[in-house]
Amino acid sequence: MTEPLTILHLDCTMGQGGQEKDHIHEAVAFSKMGHRYVIAARPGTFLLRVAENKNMGLSVPLRSNFDLHSFRVIRRFIRENRVQILVTTSYIDSVLGWFAALSLGRKRPVVVRQRHLLNPPKRLIPYRHFCDFLVAVSDIARFGYIERSIPFWKVVSLPRGIPGPGEGKGPPPAIHPEFPEGARIVLQVGTFQRDKGQLSLLEAMLPMLLIHPALHLVLLGDGPLRGNLERRLSLERFRGVRSRIHLPGWCNPVPFYKKAAVTVISSFREAFSLVALESLVLGVPVVAFRQGGLPEALSWANWGEMVDPWDFPELSRRAVSWANRPELSCPEITRIRRVYDERYSIEAAAARTERFYRWALERKKAGRLGVNPYEIAGGRGDPFFPPLS
Repeated sequence: MTEPLTILHLDCTMGQGGQEKDHIHEAVAFSKMGHRYVIAARPGTFLLRVAENKNMGLSVPLRSNFDLHSFRVIRRFIRENRVQILVTTSYIDSVLGWFAALSLGRKRPVVVRQRHLLNPPKRLIPYRHFCDFLVAVSDIARFGYIERSIPFWKVVSLPRGIPGPGEGKGPPPAIHPEFPEGARIVLQVGTFQRDKGQLSLLEAMLPMLLIHPALHLVLLGDGPLRGNLERRLSLERFRGVRSRIHLPGWCNPVPFYKKAAVTVISSFREAFSLVALESLVLGVPVVAFRQGGLPEALSWANWGEMVDPWDFPELSRRAVSWANRPELSCPEITRIRRVYDERYSIEAAAARTERFYRWALERKKAGRLGVNPYEIAGGRGDPFFPPLS
């Protein structure tokens, strides 16, 4: 029987979006496989609250790169629990985690930096020097780091997984929208921030809402730009359609997917869209910009379409075209769910990740961390990402 792993995952995040939910899904999946997985996060955050409810949370202040108290807590936990894999996510925890691990000498864990974003990092030092491996969530994100001269063998592409159809959980919406019979719902899901494109989508959808009285736009989420959205909606030009634009807040997205005619992804950049996968597996087509990791997340499904980046009027027109289809059922749903089971379920993602972790531990045992594992320097082999055929 293979020895269970002990994994400590650090993240100083304050949010509650897809990245944080992915951490929880991974932790639960690893626990079901018999491993011990602990998430260390800041007190009072969504991530720590959920992790503690599942008895896998560790409270760490993570105030700054020089937080000696957090350094000691992380180091003591690694030493006393014989942590084998230390996962870091953000800048503060990647610095504290690396030096806490390094201070343990030969007994240190393998340090894996996860990167869920496509945003260009301000500093490359943590990716080059403060981890043994960098795990990106898509090939396009992986190639971006290789182009920045990080060795190809140090950067691994591991797509994330999502819950099965209908398994999404979350609080009920504060105000549940009332949709009339025959309503055609255009759904957007994500944190309200600039790179998610909600403000531009709102403006582009206005003429569509004026022309098509059955259309409803649902912006599901919350975040820093909520006040901006609400002020925009209070303007006179939105008066005639305001009742058909809904901001339910953060809540379980599954009931909204089940009512949606189409999901629109208006992000300026996406490393790998979990929203796209969630939508597809419930039979809802996706209209998105052809950028970042979206082609990787969508091209296999053939249910929806991609448009040129930043063309919000065209994005809205195509979304409305899909929303106005006479027949809303998905003819591809059986194949989509088969691919989901094989590739994009949480269990499949956890199994991929476990294989990588065990390979990394073998590299450490052989004294080969930081060494090109391929016989030919500069070789192109990558055993971690499964073929898309």
